[in-house]
Amino acid sequence: MKKSKIAAVCALALFMAGCGVQEASTTTYAMSTVVSQTVWAQSPEKVCSRVQQVLADFENQYSLYRSGSEVLAINEEAGKQPVSVSSEMYHFLQQALVLEKGYEDCFALTMAPVTLAWGVYTDTPRVVPTEEREQLLELVDDSALTLLEDGKVQLKKSGQGLDLGGIAKGAACDVVRAVYEEEGVSGALFDLGGNLMAVGKKPNGQAFRVGFRDPVEGQSAAMASFELNDEVIAVSGGYERFFEADGKRYAHIFDPQTAAPAESDLLAVGIVSPSGMEADFYSTALYVGGLERTLDYMKQGGKALALSVDGVFYVSDQLKDTFRWENGKESVYTLEWIEADET
Repeated sequence: MKKSKIAAVCALALFMAGCGVQEASTTTYAMSTVVSQTVWAQSPEKVCSRVQQVLADFENQYSLYRSGSEVLAINEEAGKQPVSVSSEMYHFLQQALVLEKGYEDCFALTMAPVTLAWGVYTDTPRVVPTEEREQLLELVDDSALTLLEDGKVQLKKSGQGLDLGGIAKGAACDVVRAVYEEEGVSGALFDLGGNLMAVGKKPNGQAFRVGFRDPVEGQSAAMASFELNDEVIAVSGGYERFFEADGKRYAHIFDPQTAAPAESDLLAVGIVSPSGMEADFYSTALYVGGLERTLDYMKQGGKALALSVDGVFYVSDQLKDTFRWENGKESVYTLEWIEADET
C-alpha cells in the first residue's frame, strides 16, 4: 500500500476514534407509562433529552386527558363545527382510518365516551350498566369522523369523542425513530410501556434480542425471545391495566361492539412491524378480534405471536430463525408455527 493511502487510512482511524460512539440510558414517565431507552451515538445524552421532549409534545397533542390537546379540541366541538388541526394530526387520522378498514368490528377511534364511562384509567373505575352501554354504542361510530380538504376535522355526532390510546403509543415510536435517524444513532432500544422498538445494532454488531412476556407470571418473566431488527413489537393483553369488581376482572381494552372490556380468547398478542403505528393498531384490534382473526393475519404474511387462553403459543414462521424459549416455558406452553399462505 502506498504511503499516502496508509496515511489516509490512519487519519480515518484516528478520526473515528475521536468521534467514538458512546452509550446513554434513561428511564422516565410519559403517556401514562414508563419509558426507557438505551442509545448509542456520538452525543447520546442529547439524543435522549430530545426524545423526552418529543414524547412530551406528542402527549400534549394526542392525549384524551391533557388540557389543550388537539384531541380534546376535536371532542369539545363534536356535533357543532369542524376544528383546524396540525398536519401531523390530520395525517395520523388519515392513516388510522385506512388501517381500520376491515377491522371496524374490533377497533374504533371514537371510543372516548366508553373509556371515560368505565374510568379504567382513573382511581374510581366502575362497571357500566347494560342500558348505559347501549346508549354509548350509538356514539361509537367512526363513519361520523370527517376529514375535510381544508385540514379540518369534525365529529358529526354530539357527545362523540376520539380516544387514540389504542394506536398512539405505536405512533409515538415512529416519531422517536425519526429523532434517532436525524441524530445518526448507530443503535437504540426504546421501550414505551411494552411497545419495544429496535433501531440499528449494538456496538458489537449484534441485533437486539427482546422478550415476549408471560402474561401469567408478571412483567419480568419472559416466556420466549427473538431478534428485533429495525422493527417495533407492540403487545396487547388484558393483564396490563384492569380493575376487579364482584370477582371479575375488567381490562382496559374495549370492544366497540359491546362498549365493554373485550372478552378475548387470547391472553396476549404481539405484532412485529417496521411501523410502530401498524404494530400497535393490529395488536389492539386482533386482541379484540380474537384467535381466528389473528391466525388469518399471520397466514396473510403478518408477523405475530399470540398466546391463547388454552395455553397454545402461535408464532409466525418468519420468527423461527432467532426464536428461543425462555425460563423453561417450553414445558408449560404448546408451540405452533404459523406459515404465511403462498400467493
